[in-house]
Amino acid sequence: MNRRQARRARALDRLSSTANAILSPHAEHRAAELGFSRDEVLQCVARPEQTYCSPRRYGPDRRVYQRGPVAIVLHEGSRTVITVLLRTPREWTHDIDSR
Repeated sequence: MNRRQARRARALDRLSSTANAILSPHAEHRAAELGFSRDEVLQCVARPEQTYCSPRRYGPDRRVYQRGPVAIVLHEGSRTVITVLLRTPREWTHDIDSR
């Protein structure tokens, strides 16, 4: 491993530690599908711009975190990122688009 790769690995380890979260296989697949890096997803957990309770369809004890174009659903108890979403500017109230 060269120096650059080693620095990147250490930075990702620090970010994972700060975020105190892991990604589910589905979340990793969705992040790749949407073009988000693991860093962007973990930054969303570590330093969110906004958080709120998730809609019921994601299950109990889950919260939505948003940062930049990334939105994630996090299971609070296990600190597992359930899925990765594209953040949209729509305003939702009680599962209804209220634009």
